[in-house]
Amino acid sequence: MDLRAYQGSSTNYVALSLKDLLDARDVYHVHLMEHPNVVATAVGRYRIRHEDSWPDERGTGGHHGTGERTLENSEVRPYSWPAVLVFVEQWVEPEEFSAGRRYDPDQIVPKTLYLPDGRRVPVCVIRAPRQLRTDVAATAIRYPLNNIGGGYPVVLDVQGREHVATLACLVSDGHKVYGLTNRHVTGEPGEVVSARLGGRLQRIGVSAAKQLTRIPFTDLYPGWPGRHVYVNLDVGLIEADDLDVWTAQVRETGTVGPLADFSVNNLSLSLIGCDVRGYGSTSGMMLGEIHALFYRYKSQGGFEYVADFMIGPRTAVDRDPREYADTQPFITRPGDSGTLWLLEPKPKKDATDTRKGEVEPPLLPLAVQWGAHVLGAPEAGERQTYALATCLSSVCGLLGVDLVRDWNLDQPDTWGAIGHFSIASSIVGALSGRFDKLGQLMRNNLLLMSPNTDTILKTEFKGMGDDAFVPLADVPDFFWKHGKQGFTRGLEGPNHFADMDQKRPGDGKDLLALTKDPKNIDADVWDKFYESVRDILTDEKIQQKHRGLLPFRVWQIVDEMIEFARNGKAAEFVCAAGVLAHYVGDACQPLHISYLHDGDPEQPVTRTVHKRDGTDEKVAEPLGKGVHAAYEDEMVSAKRRDILAGLAKTRQVKDGDLVKNGFEAAQRTIELMRDTFRRIPPSDIVEAFVEHGKGKKGRAESLWKEFGEETIACMQNGTHLLASLWESAWKEGQGEQNVHAVDALTERKAMAICARKTFLPSYSIGEIGAKLKKPGA
Repeated sequence: MDLRAYQGSSTNYVALSLKDLLDARDVYHVHLMEHPNVVATAVGRYRIRHEDSWPDERGTGGHHGTGERTLENSEVRPYSWPAVLVFVEQWVEPEEFSAGRRYDPDQIVPKTLYLPDGRRVPVCVIRAPRQLRTDVAATAIRYPLNNIGGGYPVVLDVQGREHVATLACLVSDGHKVYGLTNRHVTGEPGEVVSARLGGRLQRIGVSAAKQLTRIPFTDLYPGWPGRHVYVNLDVGLIEADDLDVWTAQVRETGTVGPLADFSVNNLSLSLIGCDVRGYGSTSGMMLGEIHALFYRYKSQGGFEYVADFMIGPRTAVDRDPREYADTQPFITRPGDSGTLWLLEPKPKKDATDTRKGEVEPPLLPLAVQWGAHVLGAPEAGERQTYALATCLSSVCGLLGVDLVRDWNLDQPDTWGAIGHFSIASSIVGALSGRFDKLGQLMRNNLLLMSPNTDTILKTEFKGMGDDAFVPLADVPDFFWKHGKQGFTRGLEGPNHFADMDQKRPGDGKDLLALTKDPKNIDADVWDKFYESVRDILTDEKIQQKHRGLLPFRVWQIVDEMIEFARNGKAAEFVCAAGVLAHYVGDACQPLHISYLHDGDPEQPVTRTVHKRDGTDEKVAEPLGKGVHAAYEDEMVSAKRRDILAGLAKTRQVKDGDLVKNGFEAAQRTIELMRDTFRRIPPSDIVEAFVEHGKGKKGRAESLWKEFGEETIACMQNGTHLLASLWESAWKEGQGEQNVHAVDALTERKAMAICARKTFLPSYSIGEIGAKLKKPGA
């Protein structure tokens, strides 16, 4: 990887190197640090006050300030020369250092450091008083749904208190995969590390024996001066329990580029001023800039301690003023420890010179944050936080691990995109043909609902959660449920499932039995049912976000589609029809409608985890855990060609297949669920999965041999029901008379409709009953 795109070009001031600055600071470090006003030192580039003129303006009445210099009122400019940075508690004017004045002349910080061989190194004095805290409150922590990766929080219990930190990335020693964060987070080897996935706190691994605390500067950077200096590393690894819940993607970033590999051979001052970004679990996205290298922040026991990078707010130099104005304030908070900092490419000076098809360089993993310093911001009268971070390439070299960039990248949350797209792409062929405008409208917009057959056969559909456009059939998963576009809905999850076969203890009835009586297709009845049962594995009360309501979601959408057709809203009708494909697709998959959705909790398997401290821990999980992904992702993906061929034979809609309202649509959805259970009992899938064993080799083929024919039949039934509901809504809303425009929507318009909070809003089972239209109303 060519790092010049990130570092920029060298300046005209090339006489002094990074080693020159370190030589000077090493010679003078005792002299500098004995000054009572000095709080820290670093190496970097001389900071110019914002108000100072640029060189080409000096001869025309330019300005050169002489007042105090702070991090807030100064910046690094392209011509800034190399310098040793000295941070002081107070700014004292030079005239105060003289006989009879307040300060002794010997206490002044020198403007220049002179080395024995004649080299001269400038000193940049900056007022930055140390503070103990920041006044900015932490933001609400957003936990992942199904995968833990870079930027997401990990949770530890330390002396009875819950602590949250940030996972940086995944690394591997060639044998095992680890999560990398701070050593002060992971603690001693063998300590349990947890994460909240899908709202539930669960163990994800244990602290590994591989850890780093500090290392002598000259050991890490051989050949560079650093007497009695330690580099703080503070890195710990989490040995993963189950790799299926880990992903190499970094939050709000996706797949990162290769490691930014820096050492004494290529680490230079050209990094100063480079843009970096990181995602902390408490502060969210942090857009920063490298302000200094080797920030010397502490003296203890005759030793100095340095951080590789000091990262702070971005400045306006060489930046589009509009971009700078929109940049969020730089804040890092407790809980951001472990954040991965990524090096951004330098923007091209002339965008018109960009070659067609050229791809911008990726973000490079650069450093791992382990702490922060709060410095006073005298200009604003506030406190400003600065992140302290360790060079990631140094860490990986010392631990003997490599960065993992391609593990479970954007792993589908549930029954994968291929299944949903297969159904959506086959619907038009199942329409009866009696409604000309409906057929034309749907054919014109089919590619908005699902990619074409050729794309389905050749694509894995990874990264949709990051895309600006998501095909409508997977909007519920990758736009509303766990997308990264900013439109995620907190109550979307329970709309995708319903545990129809869990029996309540009082009379042994389940929802399949209760709904044989149509009056029990009632949200309040279902909510009371959920009150009467417990989570089988944990015996905990079932929370609203885990109370499935899939048939009521279909009820809600079909009634809305009728209104869209009645009011001539073709665009909204198309979007609603597309997302309905997702929910009906879920209803025809046995593991989406069963309490056996990821194994049998009534047959818990106790797994013994041997911790490094010599103790053991018992972990309970359902028998056959992992069956969900094996059946709904692995098998369907492997057999997509057979599935598409089968769905092409879906029977067409007839008059007797139509419904009059959303309630009847919910009834038909439950009938589809009942037929799915009859064809493929979920317990049979779990049993077959357990019999095959944990190895993936041949698993998809084995499951297909046993369940393939009936899986196609279930999906055909789902496709037929979906086509029936489209026609029903169109007929009841008199779409042939009321809808006039049947043109194709743009991707932008479709996503704008789906982004509206008022478009098919997501509810819990306790809320949706009051929102549904009752039959006959």
